[in-house]
Amino acid sequence: MKVEGMLTIAISIMLLFVCYTDIRCRKITNATTLLIFLLSLLLAFHHPEDLSLTVLLLLFCIGFVFSIVGVIGAGDVKLVCALSTGLSTTEIGSFLFLMGMAGIPLTLLTCLYYRLFSRNNAITIPYGIAICSGYWLLWAV
Repeated sequence: MKVEGMLTIAISIMLLFVCYTDIRCRKITNATTLLIFLLSLLLAFHHPEDLSLTVLLLLFCIGFVFSIVGVIGAGDVKLVCALSTGLSTTEIGSFLFLMGMAGIPLTLLTCLYYRLFSRNNAITIPYGIAICSGYWLLWAV
């Protein structure tokens, strides 16, 4: 098995943990995100010519603003940036699109769940699942 495949499997194992903690606690820990970032950085060394620091910085800045405003959680922003580190510039666009597409049914199902089973008025969506799904779909396609 190639190193790239092993790194992708290691990242996927970490993403399973992210999904668990996001569903259970609505938290994506900094330690998990840091480990994913380091694994993605190792993955990025396999295609350094495609790495775009400008795109990564833009993603982080936009995500930071969205986090401050309360549109998206800071853990979600850090996870997207960590995963994007290991992707080429063209893969980042596909990843963001697939993440958004995975987020649609997740959001609808979460809203339906809260409507039927919860008395809590504040709906929180475990968007880490959509982020992880977008990453997995990217590698599956």
